[in-house]
Formats: sequence, structure tokens, C-alpha cells
Amino acid sequence: MRPHRLRLRAFGPFPEEVVVDLDALAASGLFLLHGETGSGKTTLLDGIGFALYGRVPGARGKSGRLRSDHADQSVRTEAELEVTLGGRRWRITRSPAQERAKSRGTGTTTEPARVHLEELRGGSWSSVSTRIDEAAAELDPLLGMSADQFFQVVLLPQGEFARFLRGDSRERGELLQRLFATERFQAVEAWLVARRISTSSAVAAARQQLEVLAARLAQAAGTELPDPLPPGWERAQLQAAEAALDTARVGAAEAVRARDTRRAEAEQASRLAGLQARRRSALTGRVALEAARPAADALRGVGGGAGRAAELLAVLDDAAEREAAHRAATSAESSARALLAPAGLPVEATPAVLGASADAARRRTGRLESLRSVSDALDTERDLQAAAGAEAAEAATALEALRSELAALPEQRAELRQALEAARAAAEHLPAVEARAGALSTALGEARGLRDSRVRQESLREEHVLGRETLVSLREKEHDLREARFVSMVAELAGRLEDGAPCEVCGATTHPDPYEGLGGGVTRDDEDRARLEAEQAAREVADVEARLAAEVATAQGHLERLAGHDPEVPALERAAQDALRELGALRATAATLAGATDRLEQLDRRQAAAEAAAARLEGERGAAQRRGAEAAARAETAVLRLRDELDGAADLPTALAAAEAEAAACDAVREAAAATERSCAEAVRTAGAAAAAASAAGFADVAQARAALRPAPWREDAERRCRAHDDELAALGAALADPELVGLPEQPVDLAAATAAVQEADVLVRKLSGVEAAAAGRLGQLAELAPALSAAADALVPLEQEAGHVRRLADLCSGGGGNALRMTLTSFVLAARLEEVAAVASARLLRMTQGRYRLVHTDGAAKGGARSGLGLLARDSWTGQDRETSTLSGGETFLASLALALGLADVVQAEAGGTRIEALFVDEGFGTLDEDTLDEVMDVLDGLREGGRVVGLVSHVAELRARIPAQVHVRKTRRGSDVRLLGC
Repeated sequence: MRPHRLRLRAFGPFPEEVVVDLDALAASGLFLLHGETGSGKTTLLDGIGFALYGRVPGARGKSGRLRSDHADQSVRTEAELEVTLGGRRWRITRSPAQERAKSRGTGTTTEPARVHLEELRGGSWSSVSTRIDEAAAELDPLLGMSADQFFQVVLLPQGEFARFLRGDSRERGELLQRLFATERFQAVEAWLVARRISTSSAVAAARQQLEVLAARLAQAAGTELPDPLPPGWERAQLQAAEAALDTARVGAAEAVRARDTRRAEAEQASRLAGLQARRRSALTGRVALEAARPAADALRGVGGGAGRAAELLAVLDDAAEREAAHRAATSAESSARALLAPAGLPVEATPAVLGASADAARRRTGRLESLRSVSDALDTERDLQAAAGAEAAEAATALEALRSELAALPEQRAELRQALEAARAAAEHLPAVEARAGALSTALGEARGLRDSRVRQESLREEHVLGRETLVSLREKEHDLREARFVSMVAELAGRLEDGAPCEVCGATTHPDPYEGLGGGVTRDDEDRARLEAEQAAREVADVEARLAAEVATAQGHLERLAGHDPEVPALERAAQDALRELGALRATAATLAGATDRLEQLDRRQAAAEAAAARLEGERGAAQRRGAEAAARAETAVLRLRDELDGAADLPTALAAAEAEAAACDAVREAAAATERSCAEAVRTAGAAAAAASAAGFADVAQARAALRPAPWREDAERRCRAHDDELAALGAALADPELVGLPEQPVDLAAATAAVQEADVLVRKLSGVEAAAAGRLGQLAELAPALSAAADALVPLEQEAGHVRRLADLCSGGGGNALRMTLTSFVLAARLEEVAAVASARLLRMTQGRYRLVHTDGAAKGGARSGLGLLARDSWTGQDRETSTLSGGETFLASLALALGLADVVQAEAGGTRIEALFVDEGFGTLDEDTLDEVMDVLDGLREGGRVVGLVSHVAELRARIPAQVHVRKTRRGSDVRLLGC
């Protein structure tokens, strides 16, 4: 990393733009930044850090105030750095979040932080990114170190390494953890703690499972659970269950045999009772059938008469039908003669008279048929007259409608021309409105994104505050648990003290004042669990901080893309809605252009067609009126001719119908008289035949034969009932003659007693079967639980062994157990780094102190039982003694701090993957040195220039201005500070 040019504007104490040409200063390799106290020397270094990382070190970065109080409101705070990283030249321009006046209205608004990353390519600057997150992703791999590492390695801060030199192990550890990547070792510690907790939980779970299995086995065996469990206890319970099952099986088999005997006796009694019931039923049925014999005989007599009558049914029906036909013929003749009176003929006319009248009516019909052509012509002319009138009326109506339509066409043409002009104007204005609406829609999306991002920022800030509060609470809980754990350990150790026995801590055999408290009952797992929860909370807070920074960058991107637009969402929404409404109206109007043109052309075509149709309808109406008058004249001529030929009839059809009716009436009467005569002869003949057949069948007359008739189903049912009566008598007689029913005892069998004996035997079998099933179930449970209990006991042993190994390893890596130095794994790694730093720093410290002091790392136990591993001593070669660094004088402290800072810079640079650091800035501390020592320090610093490194010293010591020609003079005034370069 090599800086070339720094430009600050409205930054810190600098209200105007200041430029520092670092390439010009680097020509001599060593330059001085000097000025009065508070003039802004350190601010120049802050500008470098802010340009690279977006923040400044120490308390200045926490305050968040980077803007100059002297700057004009219109000047934006900005830091620009040109730097070479990874062999590529970059220009980084950053602005912090700052207040500015609103572009509209009164008050101020907050502008978000911005960044612009550019790269020098082909002699010109090319933009790479304007997003904070993208710029960080591009720069971080090239820088090769975090912001904390950069502030400690490149910008050596005033006073920071004096605190590191004099601090305790905890303070040194916090700084070293920021500079070196020790997260993997902390992860190993956390993993071992989690593994210790999980293995302890596994052992507890295995012991609980063993206890549960033993309790289940005792419950299944029906016995008490012994404490402790004797060896082979589960096998003894299994053998006892097997013996109980054998005894239950023997008893159940004897009960089944006794039940089978009772069932055979009950079946025999049931069979004998059934035979006795059959005999009683047969005797009762035979008595009932003998009592019904007279009724059956009477039914047979009636059925015989019905059979004879059925044989005469055809003859009887024929005679009845002939008689009915004669009565019908007589009635039909009377009805036909009633039609003679309307025709003017006598009702009692003879057939001869009726024949003459019919002939006369037929002759009259022939004369009238000759006039049918005249009648048809009359109907035709009347139809033609009506059709011509309807056609003329229809033409007149259509003609009137066409004339109304033609009258309305001029007004419609004017409206269509007006719509056509409006559509053309909308089509011309449409592209400009579309562009404006699109720009407003895009700006609205960015404004909404900006608003949502700010809402998410507020939520993340609240989440960050809550997370910090939770972290503080968890840290306090961790501290309380650690204290409680210490009390518990003291109470536990005190409880094991015995007079005469050596103390585990100090080895004393007398214990005059042992601790008598009870302790808090806090275990090591509780303490580690609390520490893991606090570390998880810290990671969550860091995650929220990262998301908040990303959200700030997102909002910045939205704000940049909103250039030229008001970022307020409601105003943009109203403007966008107005533009969309105007766009919609214009599109709707422009869309009617083609339609308006087509409708105007259609209107012209419709007017021409309507005028042609009106002329045609005028001619059609006149022709129809002429045809109607001609048809009316011809119809009048036909009416006069028919009136002379119809003899007073209303019309030809009426006259024809009267003549045809007279002829038909005469013919019908003649036919009816002949039918009556024939039916009378047939009725007399069939009546005689029916009387003769009834006498031959044994009936007195035809009426007696008809009275004996019965339907065929009745006759079949009577025959079936008589036959069934005879069959049932025969069947009952055969049943009573069955050998099984002959000789049966008269005393009924006691079936209830036999059934009760069987039920008692069944109850006993079920009881003993239940005993057998219970014994078998108990044996099955024990056969399953006994091996499981043995396996659980065997599995517990390796789990306890593994848990012991893990516990000892976790205690060792967390500074407990057999770790005599009480160093954690992370502390051990940091101690190795500190030892390397001390060795590198001592080489420079020996030179600056004329070989007197070197820095020595020590991992000895600290006082009070505190953890060790990060101790640092100053070894005085003049006395041969190791001194606490806090005993060094002010000048010695500065020399030791500077040497330590330079050594740490070399180690961190190597740790960062060999990233070449070509610039180094040392801030203050030279005022405490005497002239000789200052010479040694300057020689050491001058040696840092080897390899082209640029070294900048920040000091207000006057002697350094004489020693270093290349200078940056920072001047302080009431209106702010400015910068002047000297000697370059």
C-alpha cells in the first residue's frame, strides 16, 4: 500500500479544500507533520483511514463528527485518496452522512454516506463502483488487513502502544485479537466446550436410560427395584418368569379337557330334547288337520261345478255377444234416421225413397263443382289485392325511415370530424408524456426503495440497541456465573479439607479458617454455556451492524439514482398518478384515430346507399298500388257470377257441403237398416245353442251355468288347498312312524342344567388362559428388557470414558484442569505472536537505548490466580533484572512503545500474507526524548525508509523541524486550519 495524494474538503478543522502531495513528500523518504496543538495534524491521518475504510480510529470514529464546523453549508464534506494497491492505481472519494438544507421547503435532510471508486487505466480514470459494499469488496483483498490492523500498523496512534505496553493480559489480548486472526482458535475452544457439554449430556442420558430400563423391568416382573442392582438380577427375574409360565400352561390344559367333557354331555341332552319337541309338534298338527276335513270336502264340490261351467264358457259368451250386437245395430239405425230431418226428408222414409233422394243430391253436387274455378279465382284476386296493399305500406314505412336517417347525417359528420382532429393531436403529444411518466415511475420506485430502506435502517438500529442491551445483560450474567462458580469451587474445596490432610491448593496440613459458605451450585458447564451465549449475542450484534451498513449503502444508491427528483414518496406518487392519468387519456384518445377515419368513410358510403334506396322504394310503392286496384276489379266480377249460381247459399263451399250431407244421410240410413236385420237373425241362433249346451252339462238353464262360473286362479287355489290338506295328513303320519320318535321317554330333558355346567367350565378355561397369557406377556417383556438393560450398562462405560477425555481436553484448552499456566488455546497462540513481536521489537529497542533494554515475553502465572500467557517485561541489561513495563520512565516508555509498534507492524504485515506496506505514520511522543536518544530514534526511523517506504512523523517538537527538511505545516486560525508543504 502506497499513498500518492490526499485531498480533504470541509473535513475536521479544514473548512476549505486542502491537498497533500505524498509523492512529493516521499522523495526524501522521511517527512514531518507539524503544527500547533489541535491544529489538525492527526486529522490528515484520519482522512487516509476514512478514504480507505470509511471510518476513523479511536474515540473520533465513535463520535461520528467528521464535518468541519467552519465549512459553508453548501460545501460537502469529502475525502479523496489516490493510492497504489496490488500494483494498481486507485482513486477513492468518500463522503460521510451529513445534514443539508432541503431542496424544497425549510429544514434539513440527511444525505447518506457516499463512495466513488476509480482506477487509472490507459492514462485516464475509469469508474469502478459507487456502492459502498461493492467498493469494500474490491478494496479489502488488496489492502490485506482490517481497519483495526491498519490503524495499528500504518497509522501508529499516539498513546495507544503505551497503554498496550503497560496494560494487563486481558487488555493485550483484546488488542492482539483485533490484529491477528484468532477466531479459528476461539472456535476450537467453543467446539470443545460444546463437545464437553454434549458428551456430559450423553452420559446423563445413558444413565437415565439405564434407570428407566431397570424400573420397567422391575415393574414387568412385579418386584421391587433393588438399589444398587446386583449382578445377574435381570437373568434371575427372567428365569422366574419362565417357571411361572410352565405352571400356568399345565392348569390351562386340564381346564380345557374338563370343558370338552361337559360340552359332549350338553350336546347329547340337546339332541334328545329336539326329538321330543318334534313328536309333540306332529301330534298337534294331525289333530288340527282332522278338524278341517269337512271344509275341504265342501271346497272340492264347488270346485267341480266351476270346472263344468268353465267348459261352457265359449258358447255362453258367443250368445251374449250376438245379443249385444243386435242392440247396437238397432241403436245405430235410429241415430242415422235422426239426420234425415235437417236434409228435408221424412224420418220413416223407405230405402227406395232414400235412394232417389241420394241420386238427386249427387247431381246437384256435380253442378256446383263446375263453379269451383270461379271461387278459386276470387280467392286469388283477393290475396293479390291484400299483398299489394301490404307491399305499398311497407315501402312507405321504409321510405320514411330513410328520409329521417338522411336528415341526421350532416350532424354526425361534424361530430366525427371533431373526434378525428382530437385523436390526431393526442397521437402527436403521446411520446413526450410517455417519457415523463416512465421517468416518474422509475423515480417513484427508487423513492419507495429509499423509504423502505430507511424504515429497515430504523428497525436495524433498534435491533442493534436491543442486541447491545442483550449482550451487556449476557456479559453480566456470565460474570455473575463466573463469580458463583468460584464460590462453588471454594465451598467444594473447603468441604474436602481435613485436619492433617494436605490442602489441594496450598499443601498446608492445618486449616484454621476454612470457608463455611454453601456455594451457588454453578457447574463449569453452566459457566461455559453462559460464555457461549454471550459470544453468540456478540456475533448477532456484529451481523446487525453489517446489515445496517449494507442498508445504508442501498439507501445511498437509491438517493443517487433519484438525482433531479424530490425523494418524498407522496409528491412523486401524485406526480406519477397525474402523468399516468394524462397518459391513459391520451392513449385512449389516440387509439380512436383509425376508428374515427373508418367511421367517417362508412358515413359517406351509408348516405349514398340511403339515397339510392329511397328512389327505389318510391317506385316500388307506386307499382304495388296499381296491382292492388286491378286485383280488386277482377274479384268483383267473380262475386257477381257466384251469387247467381248458388241458390241463396252463402258461398260455394256451403252449397257443396249441404248437397254432400244429404246424399251421405240417405246412404247411412239404408246401410244401418240392413245391419239391424242381419244381427237379429244371429242373436236368435246363438241363444238356442247356449240353452242346449247348459242342459247337457247338468245345469237347469243358462243362468245356473253362469252362476257356477269361477275364475281360473280361484279354481287352481281350491285344488291346491285340497291337495295340501291330504299331503299334510300323510306327512304327519309318516313322521310319527319314524323310529327315532317311537319309544321316547315322556319326561322332558333338563337342558338348562347341562348348559350351565358348560358355562362354568368355559369361565374356568378363560380364567386360566388369562393367567397363562399374563405369564407369557411378562416373560416376553422381560426377554426384551433384560438384554436391553445389559446392553445399556455396557454402553455407559465407553461414554463415560469419552466424556472424561473430552472434559480434560476442554479444561486444558480453556485454561483449567491440568493446565498449570491457566492459559486458553487462544491465549497460547497470542502468546506465541507476542513472543515473536517482542523479539522483533527488541532489536530496535536495543539500538534506541544503546543496548540497555529489550522486551521479554513471559507466560508465568500472574498474581491473584489470574490467567497468564500475555505478560511483557523490560529486561535491563545494566542490572540484569526484568522490570515491569509500568516502571519505565516517560521517555523509556515512548521508546519501548515505538519499538513495540514497529515490531507489531512487521509481524502483522507478515501475518497479512506478505502485503507490502510502503507507508508508515508515527503520531507524537518525541517530546519526551533527550537529544542523544532522539538521534537513535531517528536512525531507527531512517532505516525504515529502506526499500522505498515512506515514513511520516507527527509532532510539534521544534528540533525535528530542523532535522527533517520535507514538512507539512498545519496552521490553525479562528476560521479553521489549512495546510502548507515545505521542502519538497
